[in-house]
Amino acid sequence: MVNKQVFLTFVIGKYKDEVLCDVVPMEVTHVFLGRPWQYDRKILHDGHTNKISFNFQGHNIILKPLFPKEVNWGSK
Repeated sequence: MVNKQVFLTFVIGKYKDEVLCDVVPMEVTHVFLGRPWQYDRKILHDGHTNKISFNFQGHNIILKPLFPKEVNWGSK
């Protein structure tokens, strides 16, 4: 049951956005940009390349998956 929400500001490369997120108990630290974000941003997902593209404030944005060596695993 969701009983809390938070506005989360995030940056991916040159793309900066804010999204209203439901707060749920989890044991991971990922940001899940789900269907509301996809709908609001009218995203296109290329299932073959796993790239997400959309237009934001007049700019074409393409989010590409990271290679494992590019992932910042924090303190692990």
